[in-house]
Amino acid sequence: MEAAQHLVTLGPSAVELVDRTMIDLSRDIPMFVKTVNAFVRGAPDALLLVEFSGEDQADNIRKLDALEEMMADLGHPNGVVRAEDPTFQKAIWEVRKQGLNIMMSMRGDEKPISIVEDCAVELKDLAEYTRRLTEVFEKHGTTGCWYAHASVGTLHVRPVLNLKKDLGAKALRAVAEEAFAMVREYKGSHSGEHGDGIARSEFHVDMFGQEMVDLFQRVKDILDPRGVFNPNKIVNPPRHDDRNLFRFDPTYEERVRVHSPIETGFDWSHWGSFSQAVEMCNNNGACRKTDGGVMCPSYRVTKDEKDVVRGRANSLRLALSGRFGNDALTSDAMADTMKLCVGCKACHNECPTSVDMAKMKTEVAYQRSKHHGVSLRDKLIAYLPRYAPWLTHVSWLANLRDQIPGLPWLSEQLVGLSKDRTLPKWHSGYQAPKAAPETNRPVVVLLSDTFNRNFEPDNLYAARDVLEALGYEVIEAKPHMGNRPVCCGRTFLAAGLIDEAC
Repeated sequence: MEAAQHLVTLGPSAVELVDRTMIDLSRDIPMFVKTVNAFVRGAPDALLLVEFSGEDQADNIRKLDALEEMMADLGHPNGVVRAEDPTFQKAIWEVRKQGLNIMMSMRGDEKPISIVEDCAVELKDLAEYTRRLTEVFEKHGTTGCWYAHASVGTLHVRPVLNLKKDLGAKALRAVAEEAFAMVREYKGSHSGEHGDGIARSEFHVDMFGQEMVDLFQRVKDILDPRGVFNPNKIVNPPRHDDRNLFRFDPTYEERVRVHSPIETGFDWSHWGSFSQAVEMCNNNGACRKTDGGVMCPSYRVTKDEKDVVRGRANSLRLALSGRFGNDALTSDAMADTMKLCVGCKACHNECPTSVDMAKMKTEVAYQRSKHHGVSLRDKLIAYLPRYAPWLTHVSWLANLRDQIPGLPWLSEQLVGLSKDRTLPKWHSGYQAPKAAPETNRPVVVLLSDTFNRNFEPDNLYAARDVLEALGYEVIEAKPHMGNRPVCCGRTFLAAGLIDEAC
């Protein structure tokens, strides 16, 4: 922060802060880890993203050279990682752009909380302000996350607090009061960029004076005499630490304990618990995109909020906290909410907080199977790897369903298999490669899944032909382990039979 006031003399278009917390969290998110490892050298506590974007590229390069010289003069020789390739630049800025979501990917109940997020001070005071605010955080038993606009003295700063606890709410007020007093001392602003909302409106009298707040009131009365447009913001605000306004109100944890004392099928300790994994969704809405990437396939078709990752996560959170009544997690309504999730894990790879809805859907199916049992239809799908090797010997019999009029209707009535869809055609006699190498060529193990092995073996034959043409010897994992067919377990997971999948 001491360096920022000097770097701006070079005329950069941006000087953005990224702190150690953001770097570390990014490395746990699949969509960011490769980029972060490419532009972060060593293990810095923080770094600055400095951009020159003039029309003359030669001039930009000269300024980049000057940046290296200045950083050396400031005591950081070899402290510049150059990014001159446009694709690399875009990837770096995407990490910075997703800074808030990256910060909110912090696991557990303690989260970076927005309260002093966009205080602004002059650049000459920035380093001292940063040091003193760090001391305020330490005084109240917490740390802070730091990122954003170092070039203009507006850092996005968030204390890490657990707002599910009353102690966290008390620390929130203490940090806010001390930080805002400090900002006034530096003749800065407690809202340098964002709107004030509930978080800062309470402190407007101290920041602007009563006369100015009265003027705010008059303007609002003129434009909105009945107070229907965003009431209680800017003027007449509630206390910013009123826990009844929080996402997790004072009764939230107790409701989760009472309504969700469940034994989970998966181990969720990586997130803390199942409910904490669900709470990783911070409603950023990245799953609602319809351009680029693959998230979220079902939403791209229906455009319905309940069919997007965020909608499902909110439904789960409300169910786990009892807002939807008892047994909401295993209800038909929850099953319907999860129905169109295709389990592709695009959310886990493309969500900035790595929400894994595919895994959550399987957990819900597991809970439902324990509560309601498993339907005949789901059993037929789940146990496919067990009976498929035997049914391929009479594939003609298995294929009769779509050949005899009336059988599709009957299968829908008896089993629940849609009469309007043809079933995959069973194939007999898949010829698997050897299970052990027989030559000195490099070996590739072909993993043949249940579906290709029994329905579309031509895919496996084609893969084998390509690999052999490239000079490899293809072998295949043993098709059985004892009396049990080897399989990925996907069919069992689809029915919530987690124990069988393992």
